[in-house]
Amino acid sequence: MQTKLQTLIQQGLVWHGQVTDSQTPTLSTGFQQLDRALGGGWQYPGLHEWQLQTAFSEQALLLPLVQQAVQKKQSVFWVNPPAWLSAAGLHYYGLNESMQVVIQTQAEKSAWAFEQVLQTKNSLALGWFGQKAATAQCVRRWHKAAQTGQMGVVLTDPALNQEARAYSNRIRLKLSEAGVMLDVLKRKVGWPLENVVLN
Repeated sequence: MQTKLQTLIQQGLVWHGQVTDSQTPTLSTGFQQLDRALGGGWQYPGLHEWQLQTAFSEQALLLPLVQQAVQKKQSVFWVNPPAWLSAAGLHYYGLNESMQVVIQTQAEKSAWAFEQVLQTKNSLALGWFGQKAATAQCVRRWHKAAQTGQMGVVLTDPALNQEARAYSNRIRLKLSEAGVMLDVLKRKVGWPLENVVLN
């Protein structure tokens, strides 16, 4: 029988330093260096924050994640994406046979819609939110909803403050001459990292 502390650790509610939990399922980020930094990849189930300093800088991370979801026969929900999905682009990457659902709604309803998607089975939820919409209360609700077995990615503007939030991982993406770089602001398997190059 598990202790309450072990249960909380497995749910990602207690951080336990440098210990890597090999029992936590992960999805590859598509980049070996980032996979190592995150202890194997994106924790699944989990809720992850990607802070975007530049619009559309998330595309390098989105494609490998969506491709894996499609291979697992999961639906992909896009809540308030910054642009409409391209049918030609989906076809080019072999994603046209999968269930891609775009939800465009008012800002005040988008947090509720994202929570509902996270409560569905066998899906990947991607949501674009301003920092005012991604409140600590919303993040707690999303994290709880994701624990039903889902994975969610919250894409936001860079945070003005570093208030603690219930994300499994928090990263900040930035463009440089070397390409896409990121800072790992929070991870389960160690201290934050700066200037991780995606190649």
